[in-house]
Amino acid sequence: LTRLRIIQDIASTSLDAVQPQQIDSASIEAGLLTLVIKGNASYFNQGGTSLYSLELEDVVTIHLMESDGENDDSPKEVQVRRLLSLAGNDNGDSAGLDTDGYKLNGAFRFSVDTANDRAYLDPTPELLAWCPFNPPRPSADSMELETCVTRRDVRYRGYPKRAGGVSSAMEIRPDDASYWTGDRSGSDEAVFMSTVLGASDYAKTLAVDFAEAIHGRYRLNGRYTRAYWINPGYEWTPTQT
Repeated sequence: LTRLRIIQDIASTSLDAVQPQQIDSASIEAGLLTLVIKGNASYFNQGGTSLYSLELEDVVTIHLMESDGENDDSPKEVQVRRLLSLAGNDNGDSAGLDTDGYKLNGAFRFSVDTANDRAYLDPTPELLAWCPFNPPRPSADSMELETCVTRRDVRYRGYPKRAGGVSSAMEIRPDDASYWTGDRSGSDEAVFMSTVLGASDYAKTLAVDFAEAIHGRYRLNGRYTRAYWINPGYEWTPTQT
């Protein structure tokens, strides 16, 4: 947490950082994740680098929804924390370089695509055993929903969504005058925030004001200073409930 910059009360758009001992929130707005990636401007403004950019390749989030008590970690949370704390594997051994990929820790691994010079973030089978993708519908033997699920928010630089669903992540657009002219209530940011909070004037106003505050703080340019929103909520589908 000491390395994570946490903003309190985004509706005020003041972007004042706080240093809590733990992350908790009383509203979905407070749980909205804003991810900012920043590169060195001196590098990206050198000659011959105009086509270079930072890219967000993959984002995978883990959604824990259970607690055994007010002060006790849930059994699944204990296991997830254990997996995250395990040491990763080197991508080479005495036999040479492992070109298929390697574990970053017990929960995630890099899958390497050598033909296309790219690497992808994937959850390990051990993590999915505790927190699966697309958990199944409760059975007659157990009517309880899964209390830990894994979700892909960014995949291959895109924003996946289920059939009939909405994306759980988006890139906040650069502070481009050609984009930010006219009625901003129909912007991508306003539409996304409506999927997080429900369609309302409040959601649209919050999206526009918060996006402007982020522009003012970081000066997004779509190349080496970029920002993304990730929905903290998990969308349950009829096949899961």
